[in-house]
Amino acid sequence: MLACAVIGAVLAHRRLPWIPVPYLAALILLPIAGWRAARWRAAPRVARWATAAVATAAFVALCPVPWMKADLDHPPGSAWALDGRLVINGDPVDPPGTWYWLTVGRPPILAEVVRSWLSTDAPEPTDLRNGRVGQRPAVTEPAAATVGLRRAGWTIATTTMIEVSEPLDAAFPTQAVLALVNGLDLSTRERWDAAVRGLGDRNTFTTNDGISYEFAGRTLPFGKVNVIERPEQGLDAAIGGALAGTLPGSWYRNLSLGASHGLMVALVSYVYGSGDDLAMGRAIAGTGTIRADATVGRIVGLREKAGAARNVGADVMLFPAAQAADLDGFDPGSMQLVPVTSLDDAIAALTAPPTRSP
Repeated sequence: MLACAVIGAVLAHRRLPWIPVPYLAALILLPIAGWRAARWRAAPRVARWATAAVATAAFVALCPVPWMKADLDHPPGSAWALDGRLVINGDPVDPPGTWYWLTVGRPPILAEVVRSWLSTDAPEPTDLRNGRVGQRPAVTEPAAATVGLRRAGWTIATTTMIEVSEPLDAAFPTQAVLALVNGLDLSTRERWDAAVRGLGDRNTFTTNDGISYEFAGRTLPFGKVNVIERPEQGLDAAIGGALAGTLPGSWYRNLSLGASHGLMVALVSYVYGSGDDLAMGRAIAGTGTIRADATVGRIVGLREKAGAARNVGADVMLFPAAQAADLDGFDPGSMQLVPVTSLDDAIAALTAPPTRSP
């Protein structure tokens, strides 16, 4: 039974690389153990059902909690192989070389959330619901792939989504997707640009849930405005293959993934679309958000991600140039640290002759 659970976990991990094998094995093993315990005729009825209840409780305790992310002081960093895991229009992308995307942190399991309820010492998980549509992989990955494929010369029709956060006034939502500005819909980049140019002394914006807000001034009252160009029908991209689109697969991905893998999705999509061999035999890791204009944005947990890239044996790690100070004092070993401000920077850096740190 244990061997079957491990084999099943390894096979599942090939399709769900963001979930550790031991965790998958436990989720497979516990229901089987509970079912077998309930049917173990040689044991007393009370013992059978007690064992089944314990296995069921353990299974439930290990289940990740929707829409929550662990608030850890030192979140773990992880490096995941991207080769063959990015699927564009049903075609697994497996470019030459070795490619890694980097993550930090994970969603809490139910047992940790219950512990936080019972103990004042345990950190409270952070609720991520507040309309973070743009952070979901279903949006991030196709948008990032679009950036890379366009850089490779593909023509892709898109619709525009405007995500705002960090409000300058407490009266505005913490995070939202804008549908209208001064009555002008924001379905295309041209309309968004026109809406920005048309801002006056008194303005109104409406979120995608239909709520309108008034604001003064010729700039939107948010510290962060993210313009996401989503491909129209005809382009689909996702990490994880077929299972990424299933209910359990998409649910777990929505828990654990943000937008920081956008740079690597765009870069590997560029390699797929252009046929260029950017790796040249190297292992390439990276992190960074990617905007519609192909510029690279800031991420969280850079040092932890850099440590994961070094530990997995990456030769090059790409990261947002604006966060270079975050790696002061970090020992990369033989790994080359490459700060980038755009997808073009990343392509240029990898096109240069390979170098290795002494």
